[in-house]
This record gives sequence, C-alpha cells and structure tokens, in this order.
Amino acid sequence: MDIRSAKLLLESGDLDGARKQLLEIVERDPSSERAWLLLVGLGFRTNDANLSLQALRQLEKIRPRDAFVVSGLVDCLIQLERYGEAKEVIRAFSDAAVPGTPAHDTVLQEHRRALQFINDRLEAAGKSSGSP
Repeated sequence: MDIRSAKLLLESGDLDGARKQLLEIVERDPSSERAWLLLVGLGFRTNDANLSLQALRQLEKIRPRDAFVVSGLVDCLIQLERYGEAKEVIRAFSDAAVPGTPAHDTVLQEHRRALQFINDRLEAAGKSSGSP
C-alpha cells in the first residue's frame, strides 16, 4: 500500500478504495505531504469539505504559510459555514504574506472577495459582520 497504488485507485474511479488507502498511509506517516494533497483533491472531488479540511490542516503543519494551503482552508471553511475560522485564517495569512510574491498577491485578492462574501452572508443572516 503506497501512494502509487492509491493514485491508480483514484484514476480507476475507486474513490472509496483510494480514500481508505490514503487514510491508512497518513495514519502510518502523518508527514506524507503527497498523501495529504491527494486527500485534499479527493475531498473536493467528492464534495467532502470535512475531508479536505482535515487534510489541509495537516498540510498547514507541514507547509506553514503556503498560499495553496491557505486558499484551500478558506474555501473549505466557507463551504462549512465556519466563517469565524475563515476570517482567522485570512487575518493570519494577511499578516504573514509577502507583498509582491505572485502567489501571495493572488491569495490576498481571493481573501478580499472571501471576506466580502462572508460579510454579505452574515448580514443576510441578520448577524453583524463583526461577529464570528
């Protein structure tokens, strides 16, 4: 059981088998970046935001301040309507981002749109935009 065989399962359409195998891989080796990345993709592919979020949280430990990871975290948290957490991730990345770095600039721009979306959602729900 390795990444190669998990990828073959994904390619053949056996998403449940791939998920099981990838989860076994990361249980054995929590630092397996490739397995976590595949789990992120599998979560998005199967509309399982919780799986993607779990994998992204682990990747965040391995790749702190990574623009891809932060972007995915915000997307997952918004899908799960965990707006307060999404705002925290956005705030932390804004503090750590290096302006002029293309990936960071792109994510910062995405985050501005995400904050507007969150604030619109909270306002529509009758909540003040300052509450989580």
